[in-house]
Amino acid sequence: MSSVLQLFVDLVRLRARPQDLPASDGLLLLCVLALALTTTLALQPFYPLTTGSARVGLDLLLQLVIVQGALRVIGHTERFRQTFTAICGTGVIFTLLAWPLYTILVDRDPSHPLAGASVLLVLGIYVWAVAVLGHILRHALEVRMSAALAFALLYVVVTTAIGEMLLPPPKEIN
Repeated sequence: MSSVLQLFVDLVRLRARPQDLPASDGLLLLCVLALALTTTLALQPFYPLTTGSARVGLDLLLQLVIVQGALRVIGHTERFRQTFTAICGTGVIFTLLAWPLYTILVDRDPSHPLAGASVLLVLGIYVWAVAVLGHILRHALEVRMSAALAFALLYVVVTTAIGEMLLPPPKEIN
């Protein structure tokens, strides 16, 4: 198990590829559940539990459809397990990194120095996450990094926009 965890760390460091992960239904399910749980809990400062859970479920469904669709278009549906495992596993790492910052953002006065630093750190984590998503998609889709980054950015914008439209955050944060 520690070698699998090391693979996720290496993916986040852009030193491993999704195809380095085992093509395992069990690992995929574990990563999906871990991402759903950590993200739902991390969103608690912004969403009530039921709305947060629904939002996470919607995001996962959209991601699944987009990844499966892209792999189907290029004729490599057999890559889905490893690709989605890589996306969800690295997503858990990024969620765990951002989670304490979300709490600071909600609990602090916006003029507090920690609030400003937290915003910059969260932005940095998001940029890093998009770069890692691009890295994963580059290998899964066999495209250039520039195309993979563009697809990753579009992927994030589309899933976020749909999520905001269907399940917007409450007007007042907890």
